[in-house]
Amino acid sequence: MKKIDFHIHTIPTVSDKSFEFCIDSFKRYVDTCKLDAVAITNHDLFNKEQYLDIKEKLGIKVFPGIEINLEYGHILIITDEYDVDDFQIKSNIVRSKIIKATDSITFEELEQIFGDLKKYLIIPHYDKKPQIYGSTLEKLKPFISSGEVDSAKKFIRNIKDNLKLTPVLFSDTRIRKEMGSFAPRQTYVDCGDLSLDSIKLCLGDKTKVFLSKDNGNSLWQILENGQKISTSLNIVIGQRSSGKTHFLEDVKKTIKRTKYIPQFSLVQGKDDDESFRTEIESKRGIVVDEYLSGIKKMLDEVSKINLDSNNRSINEYLESLKQSAIDFQNQDIFSKCKLFDEELYAISSNKNIANLIESIKTIIENTEYSEII
Repeated sequence: MKKIDFHIHTIPTVSDKSFEFCIDSFKRYVDTCKLDAVAITNHDLFNKEQYLDIKEKLGIKVFPGIEINLEYGHILIITDEYDVDDFQIKSNIVRSKIIKATDSITFEELEQIFGDLKKYLIIPHYDKKPQIYGSTLEKLKPFISSGEVDSAKKFIRNIKDNLKLTPVLFSDTRIRKEMGSFAPRQTYVDCGDLSLDSIKLCLGDKTKVFLSKDNGNSLWQILENGQKISTSLNIVIGQRSSGKTHFLEDVKKTIKRTKYIPQFSLVQGKDDDESFRTEIESKRGIVVDEYLSGIKKMLDEVSKINLDSNNRSINEYLESLKQSAIDFQNQDIFSKCKLFDEELYAISSNKNIANLIESIKTIIENTEYSEII
């Protein structure tokens, strides 16, 4: 099992804050973290002379590399230690194209500069800002097998997802004078040979990449002294003055973006507990008004409901309904009799009267026998 950190800066650029490189700090970092291999990955440049000096003085495997602004995301390109001359030439081309922190090159320019990308170990910012994603990531997929994350939590999330790249966790540190504690962001690979090809194969297999040497991904080192914590939930238990606060302070200093509420900080500066409770109640009232305003009207209407009155109305209705059923059941033969019998009028035939009318019309209208008539 080998411990590696392939994201280390030794030269300040337009993408960095100014710092002064210190080889002694680098040696202390390697010794303290017990690293087996590192890569030098400065922003958009590679310095052959400095690389060779570092390689000679560290006494471990040191790979040449570069971190490139690619289509506004960041990507690490690492090559074999015997490829420094050609790598310097190609890195100089990158340097000539990226002058400002906002500059970047396209994927097509990357291929044009470096040629066969399968030759290199390529690691994009994957679950880390500035991230490589979208069409750029799709173009890179034939040449990559792992992606850089920026926390142990994201490492665990990606290692469990079969659709995600193999995660790697690196320090992304600036090696400078008077460095404090070292961030526990390194990765273990189950790799006997520390050649570039062997490491590439390991990073393509999630079963060979871990957060800790002996505990796989269940534990990871949190402090320089070797203290490990679970990658799940952690609870710190101890008596008063047993060092709990000191431990949490160390964690805060070591891990970036730690959310930490110091002991007694909520009540510090209060005159007494009563004033603290008053302030909490006041803040609680604001929260209630803000977040519950949407249902306040409904609650007001519900509070006006008179259950006793409703129950009386329901009981009266039920009694009336039962009485109606009883009355219907008690109906006898007399109550079902009709008060009136009705018959249809008989309609006589009007044929005879029609014949009579026609006869009278004939007599009146006859002219031939009018004198006799």
